[in-house]
Amino acid sequence: MPVIENAVDAQLTRQLGIRQVAVSQRLLQGWAEAQKLFATGEMLGLYDSLTQLANHHHFQIYLEQEWRRMALQEAPLSVILCDIDFFSNYCHLYGEEAGNELLAKVTQSIATTIHRPTDLVTPYGGNKFAIILPDTKAEVALRVAEAIRLAGKTLDVKQNHLVVSHNLTLSLGVASMIPSHEYSPAILITAADKALNQAKRQGGNCVIFHEQLLRQTQLSESHETLVWR
Repeated sequence: MPVIENAVDAQLTRQLGIRQVAVSQRLLQGWAEAQKLFATGEMLGLYDSLTQLANHHHFQIYLEQEWRRMALQEAPLSVILCDIDFFSNYCHLYGEEAGNELLAKVTQSIATTIHRPTDLVTPYGGNKFAIILPDTKAEVALRVAEAIRLAGKTLDVKQNHLVVSHNLTLSLGVASMIPSHEYSPAILITAADKALNQAKRQGGNCVIFHEQLLRQTQLSESHETLVWR
């Protein structure tokens, strides 16, 4: 970890002071522990058997790791929660097996939209997916979410010789902030979930951004007018 280790040096001590350096060192230690976990046999059992994506446990570990890393770098961390609209209706009409096939198609669609090796896509219960985007500004995360939504609309989902792709839409909630030791990653997930719920209330097939979270984060740092970073 030469880049991060070099950040906690004498120059940082002069710039930040003893208290902030201590915070940075705690974050560095936590990040190192998460990295060690991924390098051991504890990675076993971190993948979902249906989608072959990282599972929820993997998601929690990686989110904590990237939260600490972005806090050290004072860089933004973004999360997208994605939900398949009317999925329960589809399963009721075509059956559980068809529902699993649909999940696999959406999984592939999302995976092909995410290109950076640091980005992580995981199932998030039922017909939801979560996407972690480290070092990603809000406006970039919104573009990624919109690309996922549009890619979903192009899926040719067939069952019993009926094309129902016009009924397949995705709702997405986006949240972004610069992590801090004063908060936990839960605040980011809660914000993304609220944005997703709003998208569902608006009828689905849209992307909603939790702007309040970003505004609160920026104002607490600068006490100035809200600006995109």
